[in-house]
Amino acid sequence: MKKAEIVADQIAQTIVGQRWEPGELFGSEVELIARYGVSRAVFREAVRLLEHHGLAEMRRGLHGGLFVRQPDPTPVAKAMAVYLDFEKVEPRQLEDARLAIEVVCVERVAARISEDDVADLRAFLAAEAARVASSQVQSLHEFHVLVARLTANPALHLFVQTLTDLTQRQPQPVPNRGRRSLEEIHAAHIRIAEAIIARDGALARHRMMTHLEDVAAPAARRRLGPCPAGRADGGGTGYRGGLTYASSGSWSLSTSSAPMPAGA
Repeated sequence: MKKAEIVADQIAQTIVGQRWEPGELFGSEVELIARYGVSRAVFREAVRLLEHHGLAEMRRGLHGGLFVRQPDPTPVAKAMAVYLDFEKVEPRQLEDARLAIEVVCVERVAARISEDDVADLRAFLAAEAARVASSQVQSLHEFHVLVARLTANPALHLFVQTLTDLTQRQPQPVPNRGRRSLEEIHAAHIRIAEAIIARDGALARHRMMTHLEDVAAPAARRRLGPCPAGRADGGGTGYRGGLTYASSGSWSLSTSSAPMPAGA
């Protein structure tokens, strides 16, 4: 390992291990060169590595130095997606991975959802409805990333980002999704969100499983096991979240206990 890589690794371990906060000054260039006992060239190469990973940045000037940054998971997710794409991951393998992870996500969010999270979900769905109505959207994967973020589990968030990014790289079963298809996907997102808001983890899990399977195989719908007892998705009666499309072009969410038609 090169000296610069060793220094970058030592700085990264210190920042993470000692829980330095974004925006804090880790040290000036002169101080850090002396602390790690390396040349200016080696130190600056180490800084470039840290900046590449989004963990720190060097600011110049009188009050400059190496400042801690909040790493952005997006480049990491894209790099993982590129690797899996290069390894020729098969669509079914990707679907299996998404099912395994995303059903856990909805259950976790349903168990811990706050009023702020509810507001985030509703605002997101209103914006998604507007994009669908404009007919300018090609995919609706961002909902899944939002749900993963609401788990407050960085690992789940990163994995879902990676898998959704890779999903978008996969050839679509239908060359051009029609507006009806996008509206159906949006409606499925609303049903999942309703179950989450109602804190019904089992129903949220079932709806996410059904949604992912429907998207993966739109021509041959495949159910993954029976609907939880007393839930409307598998027939009968149970929780129903209101789904109303307003003339303004946005969806409204409500919760009530009324029968829902089977298959909704």
